[in-house]
This record gives sequence, structure tokens and C-alpha cells, in this order.
Amino acid sequence: MANFNKIVLSVHRISGTVIAVFFLMWFFTGLILLYHDFPRLDRGKALELASALPKTNPLPDSLPSGLKALSIGSFQDQTLVEWSTRDDSGIVTSDGEPVKEVTFKTAETEALKWVDAPIAHVDTLHERDQWIMYSRYLDELPIYKFYFDDPAGSQVYVASRSGEVLMYTDRKSRTWAWMGAIPHKLYFPAIRSDVDRWKVWLLVGSSLCLIASLSGLYAGLYVWIKKRRKTGLWVNPFHRKMDRWHFALGLIFAIPLIAWSISGMFAMRKVPQWLVPVEGRETVSFTKLWGRGMLPIEEYRLSYDSIISAYPSARNIVYGKTGDIPVCRVVMPDSTVELDASFASPTKIHISLQAAEKAVGKLFGDSLAISSELMTAYDNNYFSISGRAPLPVYKISVKNKDNALLYINPDDGQISYFNNNRKARSILFGGIHYLNLPVFTGHPIIWKACMWIVCLLGIVFCYTSVWLGVKYIGRLTKSITGNMNN
Repeated sequence: MANFNKIVLSVHRISGTVIAVFFLMWFFTGLILLYHDFPRLDRGKALELASALPKTNPLPDSLPSGLKALSIGSFQDQTLVEWSTRDDSGIVTSDGEPVKEVTFKTAETEALKWVDAPIAHVDTLHERDQWIMYSRYLDELPIYKFYFDDPAGSQVYVASRSGEVLMYTDRKSRTWAWMGAIPHKLYFPAIRSDVDRWKVWLLVGSSLCLIASLSGLYAGLYVWIKKRRKTGLWVNPFHRKMDRWHFALGLIFAIPLIAWSISGMFAMRKVPQWLVPVEGRETVSFTKLWGRGMLPIEEYRLSYDSIISAYPSARNIVYGKTGDIPVCRVVMPDSTVELDASFASPTKIHISLQAAEKAVGKLFGDSLAISSELMTAYDNNYFSISGRAPLPVYKISVKNKDNALLYINPDDGQISYFNNNRKARSILFGGIHYLNLPVFTGHPIIWKACMWIVCLLGIVFCYTSVWLGVKYIGRLTKSITGNMNN
């Protein structure tokens, strides 16, 4: 047993020394993330900069039969009608003119809409860089990167093939990202650009944290009990100030640190099947429940003119369906509305509870029993700290081995899906890592205060770890150097 204790103490010293700096970094950057995340393109602004749709109907007199998709938008001062069938697709303009070609001038014009300043220079990127590392950008390469000569240090990324603005950053957003999201989430292109590699790094980092915290808790309890046996008192067993602080804070913070380390393992991973098995559906998406594509065009009684009259700021109109309801989605700079196109006048869709039950029964099998209710308040699975998650919603429980649970918004059909496995992950990751817990529902200020307390305790504790780690390395180096000299 004595040898085991020595091994655990050595493991804690080594793993703690290695990981202490990362612990300190993660808690500090976690505070930054409360206010500044990784830069994202402002879709609202992108829509504001796009041209409004014309007041006259741009749809051609005849459309191909068997439409699977139909949308109306605008680009380069042209109204574009895009369609597709099972076997074909195309884009036509409202005036019958050819669709304008996307050129470098197109990209430059789109970039200049975002920044009122001269362009300093332009790079043509054939590989993703720090701000466009996600895999969805691969199909957009090459990408033009416009640098602007303005006080904000603006940079705009534009896809060379489509002319679409993909990203906007300025000096402020990049600085905050380097102080928060990039180190915290390991958002370095060499790691993040390969999702599998990124997952491995997150798993390795979290595992080292877990080893350091578990061994630290064991070591702390061991020396504490040992001191108790010698003195008969439960007192701090250390004499040096930093050791005493490390021990005291470790007893308080060890369990949260262990929990946080475990939660980090599930940042990009599902809960393994051997822990919480899944026998039915792992996920349920909108299209799985309601279907994809669109209904026959004659079922869309709502005219273009009626839509534009009610929503003159519309930038896009997308034809689709929610189950048996023909839907026109109207996208505007500040909002999106789903209209029931079976009506001649603009009417927001409303999905009945019976329709939701029918769709769920069809998806999971009519042989399974289901229960449903209209939920007007959050529960332990469906909740929002900010209070922004829509209510009321339909809560539909499926009586299967996974205890499947669906929350369906009657205003647009969007779904939040849970089963035993997903419930476990929401606790192991969101609940522990972000304190995303029902108790904070509607109390974002209290939640943020608790996050501050946890992170500040973590920073102080990790500072003691770094200090002791540096001292340990110094002693170890001196010992090795002395032995070599002898």
C-alpha cells in the first residue's frame, strides 16, 4: 500500500505539473467566453445588405413538374428563382436575362458592402486559415480575403465561386478570440481543421485533467488522514503557505474539477453505448419528422404578391413543407416567418397536436404508445437559462426502451429530441461544463455569477498548482543535474 501511495503522489506531481498551465488557461479563457465567442458572420447584417425582393411576381409562367425545391432570392441586382426536381435543377432571372457570372469584381463589390473603407490588399486562399477552419468552407475554396484600411482592421472573406460573404472579422473580435475561444476550444487550424484530430486532442487534454484531479484528491485525502493519525486532529498537514493553500482549495475544488474533466471528454463525443445504450433512433431532425422537399406546386395557394405586401423587407422566400402543410418561409433581416401556403392570405402556420402525434407515430411506429401535452413552462429537459427557447411546445413521450421525448414548436415544427443517451450527455457535458441546469432557468444573472465564482476559484487553485509545479520541476532539474555532475 505504501508503494501505491508513492506512485499516486508521483503521478499527481507529474500530471499536475504538465496540466496545471492548461487548467489555468481553461478557467481564464472560460470567463472570456461568457462574453466573447469565436467570430461568426452576422446573418442579420448580411440580409440587411442584400436587396429586397421585387414587388412584382418574379416566378416564371411555367415551372417544371415534380419540383423538389423552389426559392426566390436576389444577387448582383438580379432576382433569382432557383428550382430543382429529381433529375434536374436550374436558376432563372425575373426578367429573363442570363444569370450574371460571378467574378472577382462581384466578390469585391460584396466585400465593400460590409466596410466603408478602401481595400488595402487581397489574398486568394487555397487553404483554410484561422477564421474559416470549418469543413463547410472546403467547397468554397478558393476564397478571397479582403483586408481593409480602416481603424477597426476589418477583414472580409468572400467565396470565389458563389460571391457569398463567408466571414467578417475585425481587430477586436480577433483579439477576444485569441484570448478566449481559440485556446479554450483548441481552435488552431492544425488541430481544428481535422475534426477527428481535434476530438483526440480534446479527449487527451480532458483525460490528463482527470488523472491529475483524481490523483490529487487521493493524495490530499491520504496526507490528511495520515496527519490525523499522528496528531488526532483534522488540520492542514502542510506548513508552507502555497502548499497549505493548494491543499485547502484542492479539498473544496477537487470534485468540481473531476466533474469538469469528465464533461470535457463529452465536448464532441456521444455517451458510449456501453454506458447508456440506444436501441432506437439516436437523433430526430426536422426532415426526419416532417419530410423534405415540397408539395405539388398547385397546393401553394398563397401568392407572391400577398407575401410581399405583408412582408416588404423579405430577402428570401423558400417553398417547403411541414408534414402535409405547404409552407413558404419568408426570410427577413430581423426575423423569419413560416406561412401556411394553403391559405390565400398570409397566415402563420400552426401545427395541431394531432398532426404532431401522427408524425411521431409514423416515425417511431404506430405500435408504440405515446402520450402528449401542451407544455407552457420549461421542465428538466427542455429549458433555457435566457428564457429564449419558445413556449408553448408539444411534449410527446414515446413509450420505448430509450424513453424518447420530443418537444415540438407548433409555430414552425422545430424539434428538440431527447432519449436516455442524449439526456445523459446533456448532464455530463452541458450541465457540468456550462452549468446549463434547470435551476438557472430564467435567471441568467445568477448563472453568470456562479460561473464567475467557479472560474475564479479554479484560477486561484490552478495558480497554486502552477507555482508548485514550477518548484517541482526546479527541484527535479537540480537533482538530475547534481547526479550527472557526480
